This record gives sequence, C-alpha cells and structure tokens, in this order.
Amino acid sequence: MKNVLLVSGKGNCGHLFLGEAKRIAETRKVPLKFSAVSSDDVTMELVAEQDLVLLVPQDGEALQFGSAVPVVEIPNDIYGWLNGEALVKFACRQLDQSAVVA
Repeated sequence: MKNVLLVSGKGNCGHLFLGEAKRIAETRKVPLKFSAVSSDDVTMELVAEQDLVLLVPQDGEALQFGSAVPVVEIPNDIYGWLNGEALVKFACRQLDQSAVVA
C-alpha cells in the first residue's frame, strides 16, 4: 500500500478529491491510500510518511519540500474536473504502479 497526500492551499480543495479517489482506489483494488491536508498544515514529518505528494495547480510553485518524497503538481485537466479516477491513474503513473485503473 502506497501513501498519497493531496495538498491544497486554503482548505477543502484536496478534500473534494479525497472521497472519490478513495472510492476508486478501493473498488478497483488499487493499492493507494489517499489523505488530504491544507498547505498550512503540512509538516516535514507528514511528508516523510508519504510515497507521493500531489499539489493542486495553484499551489505547485508556492510549496517546496526538501524531501526524497516525489512532489508533483496535479495536471489542470484532472484538477479542473475534479476527476477522481484520473487522479488515481495519475498517482499510479507517478509511482510506477502496475495496478493502473483500466
């Protein structure tokens, strides 16, 4: 199981994705565990527990982590449509997961 953290700027943007991404990952048996946090609440300890950190597009340039954990900005087309299935596929590609959603 890989941990994926969604980081959004001012609160709930990441949480909008969270439920759908969790549902898709669970029903398709994709080994990803999603969680979300506001950029104000990100700590290095939290980042260190993750396998991947995904940033909403507006915040991608503002946040920098000095970590070995991959930090990737969510593409605008996925974020703009709040497409949970595409988000799971994107996370799998970033982690080189073989269990990509069909």
